Amino acid sequence: HVVDAYLCRRNYITRLLQLFLGVALFVSPLQSPNLWKVFEGVRFESKYIDEEKAAFYVPQFGDELLRMEGQKDVIKGYYLPIDLSSEGIVLSRYPMATCYFCGEAGPESVMMVFPAKKLEGLKMDDELTFEGTLELNDDDVYRLTFILTDAKRL
Repeated sequence: HVVDAYLCRRNYITRLLQLFLGVALFVSPLQSPNLWKVFEGVRFESKYIDEEKAAFYVPQFGDELLRMEGQKDVIKGYYLPIDLSSEGIVLSRYPMATCYFCGEAGPESVMMVFPAKKLEGLKMDDELTFEGTLELNDDDVYRLTFILTDAKRL
């Protein structure tokens, strides 16, 4: 009976491990990659825009990011109190002291977020998480490169 109990217990543990691995393999493709990491792969080239009489960074999107456009994604970052003259906010990979606008990071580290509901009482460097639809911008110099629309705060 000792051998039967051992084999039964071993079989039970084996089945639990198989179930756990099966669930892990099923769930992992559904998880969004870290968007900030994906944004790191975008190359930016300086381009002079005649209408603006200035040079701007123009993104060169890779295939992975182009496939993600229009999909739901989740991102976590820091609120930057930058007036966009719109309903959007700026989310940064880094706190204000080391953000893109302070010269410490690149354009791949900020994004515009357009919340589905108006956000109240935000303070600089509040850590926020949103889920929304990813848009890519490579031609409007008045908007950031990465945009999250219809964003819900998580």
